[in-house]
Amino acid sequence: MLLAALLVLPLAPVTACGIGDTSPGAAGPPAGGLPEADRRPASAVHLYFYSATGLERVSRSYAGPDRPQAAMDRLAQGPDAAERARGLISFLPDGPTPQVATGEGTGTGERGAVEVTVVSGEHTSRTAVRQIVCTAAAAVGSAQDRRPEDVEVRVRRLADGTLTTEVCAE
Repeated sequence: MLLAALLVLPLAPVTACGIGDTSPGAAGPPAGGLPEADRRPASAVHLYFYSATGLERVSRSYAGPDRPQAAMDRLAQGPDAAERARGLISFLPDGPTPQVATGEGTGTGERGAVEVTVVSGEHTSRTAVRQIVCTAAAAVGSAQDRRPEDVEVRVRRLADGTLTTEVCAE
C-alpha cells in the first residue's frame, strides 16, 4: 500500500490542478496585419517639459500643416493631465504663443533654419527658452530628418530686440 501511494503521489499535481474543464470561447476577429495607409494614426510632435530630473521629451499626436508652429502651440498649452501626474511642468510664461518661422530669412546654415519669436521676452527665463528651443528644433529636425541637437534655432525676443542662436542640449 505504501508503494501504491508513492507511485500515485507524483501524479497528483498533474491530475488535480484545480482548473475545471472549459469549452472553447469566441476570441474575436483574426489578426489583420498593418493598418491601411489612410487609417494609420497621425504622426507626432515632440514637446519638452521639465521634471525633477531635468528636461524631458513627450510626444503628442499631430495631423495637419506647419508642424513647427503646431508643436509650439501645444507647448504653450502646457503639460496635459497625464503629464502633470508624472510631475512634468512648464516654465513658459503666460502670454502670446511663441511664433515659429522656417525657410528663407531665418538664419539658414548647415544646421537647419528656424527662428522663434518670443513676445514675452523679458519674462521668459533661460529654462523656458530651453523648452522653446528644443521643441522647435525637434519639429524642424523631424521634417528635415535631423536630430534636434543638429538644428540651430534663432530666438528673437521682441521685448528687448535681442536675437540669439541656440542649440538644443538635452
